[in-house]
Amino acid sequence: AETSLTVPGIRYVIDTGYARISRYSARSKIQRLPVERISQASANQRKGRCGRVAEGVCIRLYDEEEFLLREEFTEPEIQRTNLAAVILQMKSLGFGDIEAFPFVDPPENRMIKDGYRVLEEIGAVDGLGKISKLGRKISRLPVDPRIGRMLLEAAHHGCLAEVLVIAAALSVQDPRDRPMDKQQDADEAHAQFKDERSDFIGYLKLWDFLQENKAHLTRRKFTNLCRQHFMSSTRVREWVDIHHQLTAQMHDLGYKNNEKPADYDVVHMAVLSGLLSHIGFRASGADREYLGARNSRFMVFPGSGIFKKQPKWLMAAELVETTRLYARGAAQINPDWIEPLAGHLVKRSYSEPHWQARKGMVGAYEKVSLYGLPVVPRRKVNYGPINPLEAREIFIRHGLVEGEVHTRAPFWQHNQSLIADVRDMEAKSRRHDILVDEEAMYAFYDQRLPAHVVSTPSLEKWLKKIKESKPKLLYMQMSDLLRHDSSKVAEAQFPNHLLVNGMQLPLEYHFEPGHEADGVTLIVPLAMLNQVTQGHVDWLVPGLIHDKVVTLMKTLPKSLRRQFVPVPDYAHRCLAEIQPSEMPLLQTLSLVLKKLSGTHIAEDAWQSDDLPDFLKMRIRVVGSDGKKVIASSRDLASLQQEYAGEGTQVPLLGDSSSEFEQHGMTDWQCGELPDVVESEVSGIKLKGYPALMDEGESVALKLMDSETNARLAHHAGLRRLLMLKQSKSVRYLRKNIPGLQQMRLHYAKVAKLPGTKGMSGRDDLEQQLIALAFDQTFINEQPEIRDQAAFEARMDSCQNQLVTNTMQVAEQLAGILKQYHATRKALSGMNQINWLTSIQDMQAQLDALVYQGFLQEVESDNLQHYPRYLKAIELRIDKLRHNPSRDQSSMREMAQLFDNWRQRDAAVRKQGRIDARLQEIRWLLEELRVSLFAQELKTALPVSVKRIQKRWQELGL
Repeated sequence: AETSLTVPGIRYVIDTGYARISRYSARSKIQRLPVERISQASANQRKGRCGRVAEGVCIRLYDEEEFLLREEFTEPEIQRTNLAAVILQMKSLGFGDIEAFPFVDPPENRMIKDGYRVLEEIGAVDGLGKISKLGRKISRLPVDPRIGRMLLEAAHHGCLAEVLVIAAALSVQDPRDRPMDKQQDADEAHAQFKDERSDFIGYLKLWDFLQENKAHLTRRKFTNLCRQHFMSSTRVREWVDIHHQLTAQMHDLGYKNNEKPADYDVVHMAVLSGLLSHIGFRASGADREYLGARNSRFMVFPGSGIFKKQPKWLMAAELVETTRLYARGAAQINPDWIEPLAGHLVKRSYSEPHWQARKGMVGAYEKVSLYGLPVVPRRKVNYGPINPLEAREIFIRHGLVEGEVHTRAPFWQHNQSLIADVRDMEAKSRRHDILVDEEAMYAFYDQRLPAHVVSTPSLEKWLKKIKESKPKLLYMQMSDLLRHDSSKVAEAQFPNHLLVNGMQLPLEYHFEPGHEADGVTLIVPLAMLNQVTQGHVDWLVPGLIHDKVVTLMKTLPKSLRRQFVPVPDYAHRCLAEIQPSEMPLLQTLSLVLKKLSGTHIAEDAWQSDDLPDFLKMRIRVVGSDGKKVIASSRDLASLQQEYAGEGTQVPLLGDSSSEFEQHGMTDWQCGELPDVVESEVSGIKLKGYPALMDEGESVALKLMDSETNARLAHHAGLRRLLMLKQSKSVRYLRKNIPGLQQMRLHYAKVAKLPGTKGMSGRDDLEQQLIALAFDQTFINEQPEIRDQAAFEARMDSCQNQLVTNTMQVAEQLAGILKQYHATRKALSGMNQINWLTSIQDMQAQLDALVYQGFLQEVESDNLQHYPRYLKAIELRIDKLRHNPSRDQSSMREMAQLFDNWRQRDAAVRKQGRIDARLQEIRWLLEELRVSLFAQELKTALPVSVKRIQKRWQELGL
């Protein structure tokens, strides 16, 4: 009894008491088809189906008592349907407001409001409920307003032909049949018209199929074709008729069909314009449930072509609730289409406003949502036009106060320079209470900037307007930046440059305990790294040296520290007695404290490693451009050891170096050499020291990075040039050195002493001997040669002594090597266990005296004592055989002193340097050995353990 038709011959009717009744939910905006109990009027109508021709019987599957409790009449459709079309027609026809219309059964107010919302969604009415120009056009179309909106959108975007087919299909019942007994056959027949992206494309495929066959088939054959493909020919004809009507209506409105086929995006954007509240978003990859408008949740209808694909975003022609909420007539969409179509409906929210230094504006993240769906989840936007008040505050705080704005405005450069000066004061004095806080700087700009300045472009535009009237409005004064109780830090206490050999090297200050750069940093070009001494860096700057001395004195052992109480007073007295110099600070402090108190402090008693980093000068080595950082450390010795060789290869004075760069010289070709040349590179005044350099077969002229390196290099270069000029004499000497072969045999057995400088290219004994002879003849104990005239004069005046000196050197060396060989042989023959300590001590002494390259490293004054030192070892060997206890006693007497020297010397050599004070002690120890083990040979000067200890203290060791 579901049908309204009267069928002849029906005598019996079974009434279940239920029916699917179409109901529209204003709350969820969903057209529902729930199964409900029918009203009494509907039950009586069903009963009448069996009594039209003759008496019949109606069997009701519910009792009479329930029947009597049911509603008398079914609710009129106007109370349970979407009123959008009714409202639009009433406004178009001038019937006034629907609320005032005298309906027999007026709809509820919530249904009326919902109708207005649908019309506002499609743009048919404005926010005040007045019909729009678009709404009047939609009202002329005999279809649902949503479908009318699709058609008008399609007409403006060149896809009217396709959307007319879709609109007609949406206006009729689906022409496809699915009989209960042939569902699989029907699904297979309909599969050819399905599209995995869009059910609307399926309508177009079906339409093309029907139109193509209809053109050449008779009506009967076409009907059979429809039946074969499980389609209702009646509904197909209705589809065609409505398509013709809509086409004619659109043409009457002045729109024409597109000649070229429209693409997927254009067609579906037009359809989407009428279905903005029928979109859905699937968040999870595995979940098939979609989140729809107003937090509704639905699934794709299983019969849809896109059921398997399940796109991320979709739209649906309708949302129908049966057993659950389903989307019917669905299609995949791009979320980027939604915002342009729903600009009047979307809600925008903004989060995380922040300063964008590169763009010079305040940015934020915009979230665009439509009916609760995140159409644009996170998009960067300019926050200035959106919230000028908050944007202005962020612009001032982050851009101007924190210094993140990029502008060439003069006021900005001026203010930043002032702030840098104040921060420099803080870094120098190691205080954080000189610069005013950020609130004070914010107030300065806040009082002066107008409300519309929220970005760098708006700032620069405003500055141009006030350039003539108020050019200094944003210029800060020092009083704006200093706290009321602050004053400038004395420049003398914290200088910006350190004077090194007459050169001003930049100093940087940083106050951040724990940071790598905390304290004072000295910027040193690589080329002059070797000119910086430990004394330069030890003394820091005047403003910090008192704190450093106090801290150093507190590191002393308690037995020493108690003699300098109170420590700050002693530190003040020390600094009053001394002046900064190139002498290491610890050595100077030891001397002055001994002068003040009479207490000797050994240099290794100071625990300088325990100093905090800010009391140690940090050295930053830079390239020739003054910018590229090569290395940084607070250990000058390690930097010099690692980069000293590289420094000598750098063009010291930039382009000025080329004047003092020559190679391949075999004669004096460089004119007069100044002792020092000066130039400025990258703002730093540098000094270079011209010197000749030995290149083997020729001599080069180069600028050296330090006076010491220049002196050593010039000595070797000058010797090589003299040897090149005296080549005949050199050849003669090589042929006539007496006993050379025997000396070579002895020299081959000489050990290489670890830690000594190598003699690259000069390890051959003959070359060393001749080099020493040239040194003694032309260079040693004579004024340094710096020009060609002096070079030639020296060569003329001294060359007659060359042969004599060479023979003397050869004789001296022969004696040394002979003694060495005999002593080594004697030691090797002694194997008594109780003599082992003495033997090892003598072997170590012997290797420290005679080693590969000793001729070039040992000065002549010390070399002349070698025969006596070697003779002393021979005598000691003889005495050891007769009285070993005496030898052991003498060793114990000097053991502590010798161990102290050896440890200190090893530590210094490990750093790649030589301490002249330790070298003095080294030769005093040799004399002490003579005094202890061979007194009969006598010493070159009075010496004893006490005398050496006293000298050790005098030298500050």
